[in-house]
Amino acid sequence: MNMHTDQRAEAESLVEAAAERRTGLRAPHEPGAASRRRALAGSAQADAALARRELLEGGLSPERLEALETAAAERADARRAVAEQSHRAAVDASAEVARRLAGLTPVLPADPMNVIIDRVTFIRSFADAGVVVDSNVGSLDSWARYRFSGSADALTESGLGRLSFFTLWRNPRTQPVIVTAGARLVVNAHLSVDAEWNGVAAWFISGSEARATVRARTTVWAMWDSNVHAIVNDRIIADAGATGGFFGGDDSDSIAMNEFLPAAGFAVPAQASILIEVEVLTEWVATSGSVELDAAGGSFRVEVPHLILTLT
Repeated sequence: MNMHTDQRAEAESLVEAAAERRTGLRAPHEPGAASRRRALAGSAQADAALARRELLEGGLSPERLEALETAAAERADARRAVAEQSHRAAVDASAEVARRLAGLTPVLPADPMNVIIDRVTFIRSFADAGVVVDSNVGSLDSWARYRFSGSADALTESGLGRLSFFTLWRNPRTQPVIVTAGARLVVNAHLSVDAEWNGVAAWFISGSEARATVRARTTVWAMWDSNVHAIVNDRIIADAGATGGFFGGDDSDSIAMNEFLPAAGFAVPAQASILIEVEVLTEWVATSGSVELDAAGGSFRVEVPHLILTLT
């Protein structure tokens, strides 16, 4: 697909502006946020210290309390070792999963009005939304190796991981059309979450947690008006959640999919252009916990081999 350099630059500017608007809604640099975070973390530590003193004054021996917290720390280390072993096993199995996914052929729509696009225009992530370790754009061979992680201390935080494949398309007709932008998405990845152990503090104050949901989402952006866009496909492809409690907790989910994502229609004026975004979106929230989406280890990666546009 031939695409003028200036039109691609325009598309990249549109994406950057939309990303800035989304970041602005989250207000990550709100004045006083850092000092409030320190105050809340200090308050949580003071609450835990108070709970500890109350237990000691109530007759629980220091030795028994130390033994309990030592056991909690040791079990947390053992639990994390098992979780890491599970992650390594998923990485080791990723090559076989990749071969199996490559052998799958999704059922594609048969329609004489179909337009097949065999490569995306560009691939990217966003600030604080993960790292593209490696990528390629080619005929039936557009892919990215990607990794995202997020964490929080005593103050609850949330955020988004975003890996996006963007494709420009121009309506060649002299009349408006309704475009259904379907895309083939292949995901070989591993999602994991970890919630810190809280020890005796879990008996008195709210504990830790970590939750994440991974979505496959397709959004169509109007190049003639950056405020006009629509999510035309959205589905959950993985989720994981854990609460810390006394000993801590973790959870994970392996993703192995090769599917054609159907989509709702989008109106495109004559001779106008649209930007199609196929996105792997990680929504997360954590309190004294962390989340990770690994789509870079071993043979892990995310692919968008082609799109099929149906015009009506």
